Amino acid sequence: MTDQWRTLKINETGRLVTGKTPSSSKPECFGDKYPFITPTDMHDCRYASTTARYLSEEGAAGQKTLKVPAGSVAVSCIGWQMGKSIVTTRPSFTNQQLHTILPNDEVDSLYLYYYLCTQRVELLSLGSAAGVRTPIINKSAFGLLSIPVPPLPTQRKIASILSAYDDLIENNTRRIAILEEMAQAIYREWFVNFRFPGHENVKLVDSPLGQIPEGWEVGKLEDVLVLQRGFDLPKTNRVEGGVPIYASTGVTGLHNEAKVKGPGVLTGRSGSLGTVTYIHEDFWPLNTTLWIKKFKWGTPAFAYYVLSGIDFETFNSGAAVPSLNRNNVHGLPTLLPNREVIAVFDEIAIAIFDQAKLLRRKNENLRTTRDLLLPKLISGKLDVEDLDIDSGLTAEALEEATA
Repeated sequence: MTDQWRTLKINETGRLVTGKTPSSSKPECFGDKYPFITPTDMHDCRYASTTARYLSEEGAAGQKTLKVPAGSVAVSCIGWQMGKSIVTTRPSFTNQQLHTILPNDEVDSLYLYYYLCTQRVELLSLGSAAGVRTPIINKSAFGLLSIPVPPLPTQRKIASILSAYDDLIENNTRRIAILEEMAQAIYREWFVNFRFPGHENVKLVDSPLGQIPEGWEVGKLEDVLVLQRGFDLPKTNRVEGGVPIYASTGVTGLHNEAKVKGPGVLTGRSGSLGTVTYIHEDFWPLNTTLWIKKFKWGTPAFAYYVLSGIDFETFNSGAAVPSLNRNNVHGLPTLLPNREVIAVFDEIAIAIFDQAKLLRRKNENLRTTRDLLLPKLISGKLDVEDLDIDSGLTAEALEEATA
């Protein structure tokens, strides 16, 4: 950090706004005009490009003093998502759990965003020290927090370097979504619309599920796959390794031993229902999951899409914590397609899955590099003032440099 860097309070970097939720007695306040940002809309990415809810013109008129423009930085300051930050891309509103900074002309919004990304642990610590059950930092206390501020050109260089990583991560994420949509579309075209290769020469016949291609059968889900409950693994018994541990909500850590050889497929059994995951490598499924123990008709790729088409929420046992009994779904009427068609689909789907896996691995490496650079750039330990960066470092150039 050079003598050109200043230390400012957050309330000196711009105007602070704390959001508000419209009254539940006025549903007309919600619509599709203005993004209404809450902590659940913060998905560890830079921009609030989409939100679960939006305000109508009427809702916006009722709290017009709380509207924040594009380029504002919203920070979660209540609850266990404390410290998550996001940048608005259009005029927006937030709920009361977010304090939003409207940066002045001396502060770059992306620099501010990246700095706050380094402060999540500190913000949570400060919020937990407030002496209340739920972590909280009120607007006044938040505004008094200090932030190192270099000259504006340096802020923009720092933001440009870090944004290049995020640009590439977001580009890869879009490519992954397109690949997944492609595989889903092929499955739907072949096994739902019955327009598989050679379908012109196969007539449709009646079945309990309606008309299906001749030679295909109708059975039960247990004819396609067998679900098995996951395994206990207390945190005290976990040994750091390279094997992902899956709960119903996704990966929750790594272990040195696998219970299931990949590729595999699992879904939530308790707590979070409905998400189906295809897993390339060996893994350990926890007891909050159901994993496919046997692929009886087809392959892991085919079984993945069969499971993905089931609305598991309808099988919720009704307990306080959502739960799923595998025996309730094993008896579902299920289509048993021609195995040769499944084999061709599997080749295509696996190739797509492998491409998506490669992109996810690239993103992991990019995040690791970005997260190593982030504190060094923000603290001034890595000096960029003399670097020839025009604040336009592209993702393509970064990809070539990191290939």
